[in-house]
Amino acid sequence: MIPDLRTRGTTLVGLLAVLGGPACYSSSSGGDEGDAADVRPDDAGPETLAPPFPTRFVLRLVSDIPETLYVAAWEASSTAGHWLTLRDGGTVLAKAENCSICDCAECPACSVCGAPCAQLSELVAGTAGVEYRWDGRKWTTDGACGAHPCEAPEAVPAGTYSARFCWGTGRGGTAPCDESLVGESCADVEFTLPDPDGVVEYVIDHGG
Repeated sequence: MIPDLRTRGTTLVGLLAVLGGPACYSSSSGGDEGDAADVRPDDAGPETLAPPFPTRFVLRLVSDIPETLYVAAWEASSTAGHWLTLRDGGTVLAKAENCSICDCAECPACSVCGAPCAQLSELVAGTAGVEYRWDGRKWTTDGACGAHPCEAPEAVPAGTYSARFCWGTGRGGTAPCDESLVGESCADVEFTLPDPDGVVEYVIDHGG
């Protein structure tokens, strides 16, 4: 996709910009509502913690003009239906349960859902932005529930991972449940688990 040429700013720790221009990354919250909760006990260092490591991901927009971008937010378990994708090297982590797959914990029952409502959310300049609270687990489909595959959660161990933040300049498709991003851009950010503050933030800097 064509990058947004107005995106600019300062590159901080561990930022790998892909499609958007440089912006800002921080491992602590800068503008979310309230203070970011530190998920660690006060007297615990990273070496004493055991997974899972809950982490909050925040995407914000700052601009010198009134501006609104858009993000896909309807299916956290899907890379196509959500603004945040987590990777371990080249492998995408299923960061949420996919309700269209059987839950191994519920076997022999296997209740699944239908297609989600493909609806975009606004990302408005100067606001707290959008956030995703990840519980630190990935969902794998190694098991079976009768003739159907099933998934189960697994704690993601300490290490270095990457987060891809994506947004668009417009909305296409048909509301309310068949929308799509127009002018999509993305940026990759490297982060570690456990994160010192339990928060990973990316700022799209359009000035201001």
